[in-house]
Amino acid sequence: MSGLSDELVLERVARGDRDAMRILYDRHAPSLHRFVTRWIANENDAADVVHDAMLDVWRTADRFAGRSSVKSWVFSIGRFKAIDRNRKGARTVLDDSEIEIIDDAPNPEEVTQAFQDSAHVRSCVEALSGPQKTAIQLAFYEDLTYQEIADLENCPVGTIKTRIMHAKKLLLRCLASKA
Repeated sequence: MSGLSDELVLERVARGDRDAMRILYDRHAPSLHRFVTRWIANENDAADVVHDAMLDVWRTADRFAGRSSVKSWVFSIGRFKAIDRNRKGARTVLDDSEIEIIDDAPNPEEVTQAFQDSAHVRSCVEALSGPQKTAIQLAFYEDLTYQEIADLENCPVGTIKTRIMHAKKLLLRCLASKA
């Protein structure tokens, strides 16, 4: 069953198949955990948010409409759980005021080829602002489309493109500083 697509696994989850849920959890919980740490700094709280999100996936799998990928749907649930967790203690503000700019920054392959030191790359990504770091992680580590990221972040696609363009420029500068 582990060779099945996410959509087929989710269909089995919707029918109450615990083995299918284990497979879905194993596929997405690690990357969901990395994603929710954008909002939840405490490791135990982040793990609780992932657990709560995956419980919601279990309970609501039959409501998946297929308008996005399963991964994007799972991340959306995790995002809202993380924001809800933070609202209990502080208010989260998302800024949609960025304007769309044409992306003329180098593509990820050029950046990756230029710098093979993964520890330096990770430290450069960690130095990005929260929204830029999230957009880069979702686009290049989690392989989500700009539209899926925009849906998760609840902002226009142009905002995501702008965040990624600025982040790539900052990454290039950071990576070049080691060369």
